[in-house]
Amino acid sequence: MFGPGSLGRAVLLLWLLITSHSCALMETRPSPEVFYTIPPVTYLREYPGYASQIIATLYQAEQVTILSSLTDNWCRVQTVAGGQVGWLQQPLLSAVPIRLETYYLQVDEAPLRNEPHEEVLSRQILRRGDQVRKLSENRQGWWRVLVESDKSIGWLPAALLAAQPPAERPPEAAGKPPGQADPGAGSPSKPAPKNTYFVAVAAMELHLLPLLSSPVVKVLKFNEKVQGVSQSGSGWLKVKYPETGAQGWALTRLLSESPGKAPKTLAPKKKKAPKKPQRPALKKDQRLQPEDPDPEVM
Repeated sequence: MFGPGSLGRAVLLLWLLITSHSCALMETRPSPEVFYTIPPVTYLREYPGYASQIIATLYQAEQVTILSSLTDNWCRVQTVAGGQVGWLQQPLLSAVPIRLETYYLQVDEAPLRNEPHEEVLSRQILRRGDQVRKLSENRQGWWRVLVESDKSIGWLPAALLAAQPPAERPPEAAGKPPGQADPGAGSPSKPAPKNTYFVAVAAMELHLLPLLSSPVVKVLKFNEKVQGVSQSGSGWLKVKYPETGAQGWALTRLLSESPGKAPKTLAPKKKKAPKKPQRPALKKDQRLQPEDPDPEVM
């Protein structure tokens, strides 16, 4: 039989063994695996299913940890950044890290467009130094980006972006209009007009192309201000509406260089009267002679 001292030592030894084993388990427990969201935009939901309420909006490359899973590809996750808990479909997650590509706008302003084309209406105007996140790209040099300030998504030309914030402009260049070249720099092939114009009629249509049959991009009202972009002949001017960044072609006769007091009324163009057909000249022997008197009247 064990004495009281031996029993106490045995209990103490057993307690030390259990404690050390528990500590070893705690130290070797793996940390939760981090996954990365794949789509440009996805939604964290309250319950598994697309009919469930949206808890939060997640964007590409955001990090989450999986808490539990279901058999139909739904998994319960927690965001690393905010600690929000909800449900996502597991195929939308990548175990391979997705690099977050952040860029800065290098020009004074640029329209964020709905589609990768300059003739498409813009969603908003971005300013110099605005930070965006690259989501995808096409072969024409356009990037689909996420604006970090308000989480809006659209397209920008890649040439306007750089990985570093733009350098501070010197004071003498701070008030220079966007697109104006520095003195001594080579002039562009088609310099943009520097004038500001005003709509001179009650309503003016902006066309996609410098043709009256071209689709109408936007309708502007009297005295609304536009900026010249380029010119086609003497009858058409491509302009930009600064409020939204929309661009289109306008007839120059519908614009004025200063605001007006009343809309200008344009006289309709007079239609040319059709030319009367000319009768061929008659020869001397073919000229009409006076009719012979009626023999019954004589």
